Amino acid sequence: MNSRSVVECGGTGDGNGGETLAASEFSGNYTHTIDPKGRVTIPSAYREALGEGFTIGLNNEFNAIALYPVEKWEEIGKRLERIPDSDARGMAYVRLIKAFSFPGQKLDGQGRVLLPMGLRQKAGMDKAIRFVGVGRYLEIWDEAKFAATCEMAENDIESLLAYVNDRYYGPGQV
Repeated sequence: MNSRSVVECGGTGDGNGGETLAASEFSGNYTHTIDPKGRVTIPSAYREALGEGFTIGLNNEFNAIALYPVEKWEEIGKRLERIPDSDARGMAYVRLIKAFSFPGQKLDGQGRVLLPMGLRQKAGMDKAIRFVGVGRYLEIWDEAKFAATCEMAENDIESLLAYVNDRYYGPGQV
């Protein structure tokens, strides 16, 4: 069901080793597959940080499924609540986020969770997937899409580094 596989975008593992992460911290990536019923086994390294009652939704770019721990989803909810009902354009965004989110999720006894068909379709997922830790939440990518995204980012690394440094740390920072 899972395998070690190297993708240029970072380290990998099989997700079943002794690795554990601090609460609400996600990093690394793991290759897995979606079973015929649409379920995935969450790598053991991510289970504690994910916790119970997590939300399954789409990431900000709508190109991967995201699993949000309760704390992160509550933070997103508070930001969405600031958009008034009278703001039609803002509410279109709220509606899109809320329509494709499924809160209150729990892993079964084997560490699996069902990925809703609508989300799998939106994210263009086939059978081969990759779990990707992105700090405060977890993304699930179609394997081929993730590899292509990594290749594009690696080819543009100087520009990305300059952007991040200028935007978040100030010019000339490393």
